[in-house]
Amino acid sequence: MRGRAISWAERSSARFLFLTGLLLAACAPAAPALSYKSGEIVGSGWRGLEPPPGGWSEVLIVRAGDDPNAPPMLGAYHREGDRIVFTPRFAPSPGVKLRASFHPNLDKPPITAEFGEAAKALASTTRVAHIYPSADDWPANTLKMYVEFSAPMSAGEAWTHIRVLDDQGRAIEKPFVELEPELWDPSGKRLTVLFDPGRIKRGLVDNETSGPPLTPGRTVTIEIDPTWRDAGGAPLAEKFDRTIQVMDPLRQVVDVKRWRVVSPKAAREDVVVAFDRPLDEALARRAITVSKDGSAIAGKVSLDGNETEWRFTPDAPWTEGRHVIRVDGVIEDLAGNRLGKLFDVDTKDPAEATEATPVAEIAFDIPGR
Repeated sequence: MRGRAISWAERSSARFLFLTGLLLAACAPAAPALSYKSGEIVGSGWRGLEPPPGGWSEVLIVRAGDDPNAPPMLGAYHREGDRIVFTPRFAPSPGVKLRASFHPNLDKPPITAEFGEAAKALASTTRVAHIYPSADDWPANTLKMYVEFSAPMSAGEAWTHIRVLDDQGRAIEKPFVELEPELWDPSGKRLTVLFDPGRIKRGLVDNETSGPPLTPGRTVTIEIDPTWRDAGGAPLAEKFDRTIQVMDPLRQVVDVKRWRVVSPKAAREDVVVAFDRPLDEALARRAITVSKDGSAIAGKVSLDGNETEWRFTPDAPWTEGRHVIRVDGVIEDLAGNRLGKLFDVDTKDPAEATEATPVAEIAFDIPGR
C-alpha cells in the first residue's frame, strides 16, 4: 500500500519551519566561552552594554603562574561586539600558565579556563654579567643600581626575582621603586633599579616609619633568582648573589675641583680623570665630553677603578693647544648628588646646597711637538 502523497503546501510548510529553525539558531546568542590566540585572551558572550563601574577588569581577569591568588596581569582591554579582548602588556613566557576568569553575566558565577604555550626545551645560557656600582662598599643612601645580563631578558618579571637580604638572610621589604614598565635599555640586557627615595630622604614619612633600605655598618646581599627567564624563555643559567658592605650616607655635592686630571703626554695617549668618589656608571659615560675650540672630539670612553676613573681615548691623535673637559650637570654620584646640589637635603639646614650647577669645565693643554 502506497503512502499518502505529500502536497506542495505541506512541503513548503516543512521547508519554512526548517529554514526558520536554522535562522533562529544562527541568531541565538553564542554560549559564553574563553579562548586564547596570538597572545590574546578573549571572553565571548558578554551580555552587558557598557563596561561595569570598575572597568573591564571586573569582567575578564587573567593571572599568570600556578598561584590562583596571584595579582591580575597588566594589559589592555577592548571590546568587539560581545567579545572582551585582553592583551597582556608583556607577552607571557612559554611554560607560564595563564588562568582566565570571565563574567559574561555579573550576577552569575564566572567561567574559567587555563591557557599557555608549552615550555620549550631551551638551554640556559644567560647570566648576570655585572652589577653597578662595581665596588663592594656602597653608601647607605645609594640611589640606584644597574643589573647587566649576558643576553636580552624578558620584561615585566624583575620585582619577583630580585631581592635584597639583610645580614640575617631575611628579605628587606620593598627596597625598590617597583616601576611598571621596568627601566630596560633598548637592548633588553641592562635594567635600572631604583632604591625607594621616599625611604632614603630624611624628613619623609617612609624614611621615618620604615627607615632606609640599607643600614650603615651592616652587610646586605643582592640576590637574583635563577628562575627569571631570558627573552627566549630559558631560565638563567645560575643564581646570582653579591654581598655589599653598607657605609655611612654620602651627603656631599659633586665638585670637579676635587678631581684630578692626567693630561696625555703623547699624541695617542688617553686623558684620564680621577674622581674623588665613585660616580653613577651610566651617567659618567655620557655626561663627560672633551672639546677643542668649541668642537667635540670623537673618541671612546671607559671607566676603571670601580667607577672612580674616567678614561678617554681620541679617535685621532691629539693636536696642540687647550682642550676642555665638559661635565654636564646631570652627572651623579651613587647617592644622587649632582654638581652643586645634594639629593637628600636637610630642609632644616639652610647652608645645604640646593642649587644645581648646569655645567662645569676643566681645561688641559696639549704641548707642541
